[in-house]
Amino acid sequence: MREEVIKVSSKGQLVLPADVRNELKINKGQRMVVTVHKGIILMKPVKKLSEMKGILKASKADTERIIRELRKEWDIELE
Repeated sequence: MREEVIKVSSKGQLVLPADVRNELKINKGQRMVVTVHKGIILMKPVKKLSEMKGILKASKADTERIIRELRKEWDIELE
């Protein structure tokens, strides 16, 4: 684990250091999940659905159905 010191702008924005973005393959416009746990902020990149396909031991039809359901849930949360 490593630590980096970053600054919060007047708009509440954070700039992740380039080496962190490169290591985690975080690109411009990518969505991040932010979790607060016991006073600690955790951030992780949201995985693309295409990267998640096949992680379940299910048939292709089951996987595609699960992906459709997740997309519906995410669309509702983002509105």
